[in-house]
Amino acid sequence: MPNCLADGVPAHSLPLPPVLPLLTILFLICVAGVLHTYVFFPWWIRRAAPPTPTYSVTEKHSNWPRVAVLMAAHNEEAVIAEKLRTLQEQDYAGRMDVYVGSDCSSDGTNEILKDQIRKGWRSNGNSGELTPSIFTERQGKPGIINQLAAAALPSADVYVITDASVMLSPSAIQELVLPMVLDPAVGVVDARMVQVGARAEGIGRTEEEYINREVAIKVAEGAYYGRIIGPFGGCWALRSDAYTPVPANFLVDDFFLCMSAYEKGFKGVTNPAAEVHEAVGQRIDDEYRRKVRISAGNWQNLNHFRDLWFPPWKNGLAFAFFSHKILRWLTPILLLTGALAAGAIVCLTGNHYLGAAFALLLGMTVGAALLDILLQVLGVHLRPLRAMRYFLAMNVALLHGLFRYLTGITTNVWQPSARN
Repeated sequence: MPNCLADGVPAHSLPLPPVLPLLTILFLICVAGVLHTYVFFPWWIRRAAPPTPTYSVTEKHSNWPRVAVLMAAHNEEAVIAEKLRTLQEQDYAGRMDVYVGSDCSSDGTNEILKDQIRKGWRSNGNSGELTPSIFTERQGKPGIINQLAAAALPSADVYVITDASVMLSPSAIQELVLPMVLDPAVGVVDARMVQVGARAEGIGRTEEEYINREVAIKVAEGAYYGRIIGPFGGCWALRSDAYTPVPANFLVDDFFLCMSAYEKGFKGVTNPAAEVHEAVGQRIDDEYRRKVRISAGNWQNLNHFRDLWFPPWKNGLAFAFFSHKILRWLTPILLLTGALAAGAIVCLTGNHYLGAAFALLLGMTVGAALLDILLQVLGVHLRPLRAMRYFLAMNVALLHGLFRYLTGITTNVWQPSARN
């Protein structure tokens, strides 16, 4: 280990610089922040939360609210017909209409929608109608959802906002609406996302594990705090009177709408019985691009809803918001700052053991990702290596998204991931 203090003078013979305690504290804060958001908070909330309530229908709840399903679609010919079939087969006891906004699709999406109209699409048992809107200029998902919500508002009591790639179990809509029927204070209900089709070749299994973990955390947050820290966005319900139009150029509409509902005093929960399915992403480049967009949108929401989370100790919502989301978004910054602080400590102390430990940890982290790339080319897929590569790539995407936010977001137009 080269001496970082003075040539020819043993480091241990010199007094320690006064900045060393500050660097140590900074390093410990960075480590604590990462461990809290990825380990401590998930562990604690899942054990502290009471059992998730089981929602059931009673005779006095026979008047079901009118539901408007809102869906933005751009070049979704691979999945749109199947999605409409799962909506058509819903067992919902009330009226359910479907509003689809095709965002300047250039594939067969528009023809599929028109064909469904020609065939007289009706939702199962309640005469709900399909209303497609064909946009000839790109709007972006939030802009599409805003316009669909306005079109449905005169009669809709509940919006179910969903993606074209997410397939619903027959009881999904009814289970999403049930908590609202039973508790007028509930304004947000998330579904339980089940990822399907994971393969060893890509990141599917790692993504599946991540989603399952996040589902468990959100279920626990709803049971403990009465607030989930944002729905998954693939399929969730929102009371129409809790809806706030998404601002122009905002990238993450579901999080904005959820937090806006909390500002109005509504609660939010997950109903695990509302099961939906989505083909898990397999390509890391698709997931990276998606995470960059979400990261940039996260910073928009962090700034917009700062009164909900700052200071983090003022109430349960603020603590959960900070623990689950903000520290997660800050993780790449914490990792880089912690690494720099650790490197500075090694240089200032000249401690060979610390230096060796730091070099070994850094080498193992980066080496695991590089080794996974090499092994993947050779057809070898080891889940621990794939998980490390996934973790590093997604944190780089978070930094990329922060850069995009700081340099200015001029459009919220999105490109869907490849459909499986």
